[in-house]
Amino acid sequence: MLGLLAPTDPSWVDAVEGDLDRLLRDHAHCELKAAQSALSFVARYAGEAPDLVGPLVALAHEETEHFAQVHERLATRGALLSLPDTDVYVSALRKAANKDHGVVPAMMDRLLVSALVEARSCERFKLLADHLKDLSLAAFYKDLMVSEARHFRLYARLSEERFGESETRTRLNTLFEREASLA
Repeated sequence: MLGLLAPTDPSWVDAVEGDLDRLLRDHAHCELKAAQSALSFVARYAGEAPDLVGPLVALAHEETEHFAQVHERLATRGALLSLPDTDVYVSALRKAANKDHGVVPAMMDRLLVSALVEARSCERFKLLADHLKDLSLAAFYKDLMVSEARHFRLYARLSEERFGESETRTRLNTLFEREASLA
């Protein structure tokens, strides 16, 4: 899905279905981190890339809305938001991209790492949409899956516009290969 080379094992759904509150807590924090990441990008690159401000502020707003939706689901279940876990996957993905530090523009890598995170989220949300026994939650993840695909495309498009389609595709393919070993 979306170019990912290593699919998530479908048994992952069985594992997370055993503790849906934990899944929702983690998801809530991921939405906040996605919003923070978009805003951090704006803070870092708005001076040299003012054309990124509008799309990334809109993305941060949407991610915040998703957080609110997930938080509402937690509250409905009587669960509370806990402290976030360390995001081992994103840290490892950033480290994998940094292997080429100084060779590839940092802005390109930040855009494409964000694109990969969105692609993996989309892929996992599809698994949840297709396999969760809780049909309301499955429908919720189906809706969010569409958003994650759009977010993947946004980050990839922003890179294509700034660095060229060919360069972006080449780099994205390299990062897809590295991401496959992390998934």
